[in-house]
Amino acid sequence: MKQQFIIKENTGRLILIFAGWSTDPSFYSHIRVEGWDLMVVWDYTDLSFSEDFLDSYHTVIVFAWSMGVYAASRVLPFDRVTLSVAVNGTEYPVDNEKGIPPEIFYGTAETLDSRNLIKFRKRMAGAKFNELKDKNMPDDIEGLRNELNAIGKSSAENSSKNNRCFWDKVFISSDDRIFPPAAQKKAWTEHPSGPEIIEITAPHYVDLGPIVKAVIPAKDKVKERFRSAFDSYENQAKAQRLIADKLVKLAAKQTSTRQLGKIAEIGPGTGLLTHLFAATFFSSQATFVELYPVPPYSVSAEEIYVTGDAEEWAEIEANRNPGSYDAIVSASTIQWFANPERFIRNIAKLLKPSGFIAVSSFRPGNLSELRSINPFGLHYKTTQEWKEIVGKYFEVGNFEEDDIKMVFDSPRDALRHLRHTGVGGSAKTELPLRELLSKLPSHLTYRPLFITASRPRKTSGINTTEIHPKKT
Repeated sequence: MKQQFIIKENTGRLILIFAGWSTDPSFYSHIRVEGWDLMVVWDYTDLSFSEDFLDSYHTVIVFAWSMGVYAASRVLPFDRVTLSVAVNGTEYPVDNEKGIPPEIFYGTAETLDSRNLIKFRKRMAGAKFNELKDKNMPDDIEGLRNELNAIGKSSAENSSKNNRCFWDKVFISSDDRIFPPAAQKKAWTEHPSGPEIIEITAPHYVDLGPIVKAVIPAKDKVKERFRSAFDSYENQAKAQRLIADKLVKLAAKQTSTRQLGKIAEIGPGTGLLTHLFAATFFSSQATFVELYPVPPYSVSAEEIYVTGDAEEWAEIEANRNPGSYDAIVSASTIQWFANPERFIRNIAKLLKPSGFIAVSSFRPGNLSELRSINPFGLHYKTTQEWKEIVGKYFEVGNFEEDDIKMVFDSPRDALRHLRHTGVGGSAKTELPLRELLSKLPSHLTYRPLFITASRPRKTSGINTTEIHPKKT
């Protein structure tokens, strides 16, 4: 294998791409997410893989395409990966049921020449073939043939298979003419990690850029959308108000204490949760952490306002002032975080022994109506995944699910709700308005998950910058 950094700024966060066959780092050089390093792995003639670089990262998100899915499954230490996404590939590259039929796979290798390589890429890209013309792609026929034969040989050696693979999200193209969609579906529906499977209308080739930007929202774009929607948010955020109200009621059940010393709220926005929480709990000092400047809330005797990345604030504050907070709360925010486990661990470290958290996120299927507009979106953790994360750092945790269906007079009103609340985050669609409205229904479904927890487990002395999520 070959490994190359495209971006290396020592950010602590890494996008790790396992490339498709016959592509190299230049194929992915357009992918940029502010605050993230980028490495590409390619050429699977041999499966030697150096993982020492992972020591520098607390957050690693993997995107594997085509043969890259197989390569990643053989070498990647998944217990050091925060999130893993597979696109149009399986762990069985040469397989009649779960991969490419052997006669097709080896036939491609045997007959490979310059002409057939172009034919392969036309099958790979379909109507998107013109997109490949501007990309520099390897054309070393002998090297590409050797790579295919090496993949075929190594795939037959089941004894060296990585049995600890854990995939979170899988995309399958309905028009894939390389990896048969039926084979992909069989491979992933039977996979022990039970990934979320999303079917898309596309050929085998899918630009990873939009997927990366949807799974890892650019925080500057998220900030801009929510800031732009600030003035209209209160009138449109009916679901968010219901969520905030329920979160406060659940927090009140979590503790009998109403007089709190030091609290922090993550992502307060217009103050929906802020004012509801203050109506039930009194705090002598409140810290508000938001991506953009917010006006004073005037709900606590002393208020501190922090403008910036809440994940990084929690990391710094946990090391600087551990055990100093009575409560940390957040409504409809943590689903945007790149590394939720790191955040939960940090806020557990911030709490006093009697402290508690009250936070809400969303479950898979949240705003599923938007998938017809853009199939690439945030990855939502399941309730079980949240239970496993919270259970590592808290002795008492409570979880409650809900579904909130909002019905509008028209698709245009549904679209207005999305724009006026900013919940589209950094997602982007190129569809013209008329087509957008034809695909958008006149209802939206929110699927919130409420998490309250208390009695944090002892985490003192643990360096939170070395957290590597453990997959189970």
